[in-house]
Amino acid sequence: MTEPHAMMAGPAKQAMLSVEHLRASYGESQIVHDVSFEVYQGEVVTLLGRNGAGKTTTLRAIMGMVSRSGTLRFAGRDLTRLRSHEIARLGIGYVPEERGIYASLTVGENLVLPPKVDASGLGLEEIFTLFPNLKERRKIQGTSLSGGEQQMLAIARVLRTGARLLLLDEPTEGLAPVIVQQIGRTIAQLKDRGFTIVLVEQNIRFASRIADRHVVIDQGRTVDMLTRADAIADANRLQRHLTV
Repeated sequence: MTEPHAMMAGPAKQAMLSVEHLRASYGESQIVHDVSFEVYQGEVVTLLGRNGAGKTTTLRAIMGMVSRSGTLRFAGRDLTRLRSHEIARLGIGYVPEERGIYASLTVGENLVLPPKVDASGLGLEEIFTLFPNLKERRKIQGTSLSGGEQQMLAIARVLRTGARLLLLDEPTEGLAPVIVQQIGRTIAQLKDRGFTIVLVEQNIRFASRIADRHVVIDQGRTVDMLTRADAIADANRLQRHLTV
């Protein structure tokens, strides 16, 4: 298995996010048994694996939303004993698969609902430049948007808070190919702006285009790590892990 820091040349760099021997459970049901990986500033890292492998639970564990043990660090700070709202205030933004759009609020109201955690959060005009559809529809109910537009709203809402690390759970799930391409362009733009992104993804083709590295999880354990170059050099390596 490729070590998570094997791609780093020169002096060792401190990881923005460090996950070591993570275990996580819902009640008595343990889902994540031993997951470890690191994410560096400005990277896009995907968590890949079959359905039920523990990818979403890993994101929820980082956010303190499930029972967990192991070591979790963000910018050198231990997250293990912090609550979800405390973790969010450090600058980690979580976009769940279900997106969490409030039906009773307009697009604009959904967008400004979460409090800012840092003054560096994107302003509304910057957000509307990234997501012009949201500006056109800002006065309608959030759940009246298409699935792709709701995904954009969920991401935009986190960007406004000032989060530096984005955790995206299945951002392309159920979306039309043209919208998937748009989400991919948005993630590339965010990377260019210096955001760090971890995303759970099932679409290998999409993941391969946008990610710097891939972390493969199987049955709640890290089983492989690949750089983009690794995936290109051995096109079947990811497929072997993910084929049922």
